[in-house]
Amino acid sequence: MTSPTAAQILEDTIARTTASLEEERKKSPEEIVKANRARARKIERHLKLPTLPVGVRFWREGEIIPDNAGAPPRRKYTYCQILSMIRFNAEEDRDITLIKQDDLTCHLAMGILGYEDMPSNVTEGNSGIHFYDKDLCISAMETIPKIPFRVKAITVGALENLPIVPDVIVMAVTPGRTNKVMDGAMWYKGGRFVVQYGNGCGACGNATAEPMISDQVATIAFMCHGARRWGGFEDTELGCGVRIDRFDAWVAGMEATWLTGHSYPPAHQLPSDIRETHHVQRGTTYEEAYPYCLDS
Repeated sequence: MTSPTAAQILEDTIARTTASLEEERKKSPEEIVKANRARARKIERHLKLPTLPVGVRFWREGEIIPDNAGAPPRRKYTYCQILSMIRFNAEEDRDITLIKQDDLTCHLAMGILGYEDMPSNVTEGNSGIHFYDKDLCISAMETIPKIPFRVKAITVGALENLPIVPDVIVMAVTPGRTNKVMDGAMWYKGGRFVVQYGNGCGACGNATAEPMISDQVATIAFMCHGARRWGGFEDTELGCGVRIDRFDAWVAGMEATWLTGHSYPPAHQLPSDIRETHHVQRGTTYEEAYPYCLDS
């Protein structure tokens, strides 16, 4: 019997996850929180993030928004500000926020996140700010990833206490952690890992919208000026987004590469006996070698 190809394994893994998510959405909020908390613990294990991973759920026009989808923000914010308020906050102030268009101050994010069409001053070219002329602005703005459906509200909350199955998990990662992000994304995918930047929409576009339309298992985003100026993203931080149906495949890739000697943080070869830690898998599963202990 012929062994499945990596592409077939990736496709089957995404299909199994998709079916599992359909069942998960029927469960109680408490059970969904438990599942999201397990996802957060796996991210914590592999990336050791300094801030919390954030779950994002898009509510389409016509969808019924449940009562536990979050509360409106206390005032108007940018989308990237809301991301950072959630990823930094401790348990006692970890709000689940339901964002409607009127809650946002950034019109670029409104178009990227699906509330409305992109503003005309962007689509028709706003020259003299980020680009030399109007045509260059238009050419860059055309590359910005956008949510491909109309959105009426977005739930944003810390993944580990989110009572709703997210569409995307958004994280802030440092450059060193991107190696592990890409390890997970490329294990079954191979090829070239692409990081895109259209200028002006790192958090809303490349970290949040791009995973919804990309064929990559995960995306990495350079933060824009706004996300750093208003959104609280540090000089050392990049964005990372994973669509929820690809989460299991991504984690499987991080587990597999941990088993081949590629952990985060890496084992630095400081002045000592040189030892090679890269090797093929030896037949032990990740859970056997390093259990997550999710039920303890």
